[in-house]
Amino acid sequence: MRRIRSLTGVIGLLTIVWGFPVVAQPSELTRAELEEEVEVSYIYAAVLGTGTYKVNGRRVSMFRLPISWTQRAPAATSAGWRWHLPVAVGYDDLGSLGSDWIEALLPDQLVTLTVLPGFEYIKPLSPRWQIKPFLHMGGGRDFSAGETVLMTQFGVRSLALFRLREKWALRWGNTLSWAGEYQLHSEDHSGFGIFESGLDLRRDLPFELNGRSLDVGTYYVYQRFMPKWSTSRTPDAGSGSEGHPVA
Repeated sequence: MRRIRSLTGVIGLLTIVWGFPVVAQPSELTRAELEEEVEVSYIYAAVLGTGTYKVNGRRVSMFRLPISWTQRAPAATSAGWRWHLPVAVGYDDLGSLGSDWIEALLPDQLVTLTVLPGFEYIKPLSPRWQIKPFLHMGGGRDFSAGETVLMTQFGVRSLALFRLREKWALRWGNTLSWAGEYQLHSEDHSGFGIFESGLDLRRDLPFELNGRSLDVGTYYVYQRFMPKWSTSRTPDAGSGSEGHPVA
């Protein structure tokens, strides 16, 4: 039976983010500091997902819907394909609106919209280990700034499954990727690399929901931005070509 992940993460989530945003900082940053203090580009919000970010001089609350479907499931001797259509919508910071935040979700209050479709090739290397290269290409629109942004993300993931006991399983996943953007109006562009590694511990539950078995678990994710892969360039007012790399 297919297993659903509705209860995964009930126990909790611990996330550490070490790295470098688009604008170089003198010290390493937690994800909370990245969201609250550092101004980032559109691609950061599109890739990192739901959260509050400082984008283009204003604070934006982003909601990401990770839509995906499997065209062909991988088997022991054959690869599989999975298609992704993540959609992210952004509104002016909802935390400052108090009880009026629901009203702010109306379509006419929308600030940004991002769609980043892509595919994932799933290749089993052994009964317990898969490798999954992927590519996303799409774009977004900042309605308040009148900016259109082209975006891409590509990289490779791996997933290993270990059965610890009859009802316990441990998943170990890793991702190495690069993401970048190009703003059509301002001609700004930026990009960053990121490495992620996570452990997901789950336990099967003794009951089902709508004919599907359930599990419960907890997971830990480590993230590190790759400084040598990060770039940011803003055209000079005189030449339209000068900029600065991020170290």
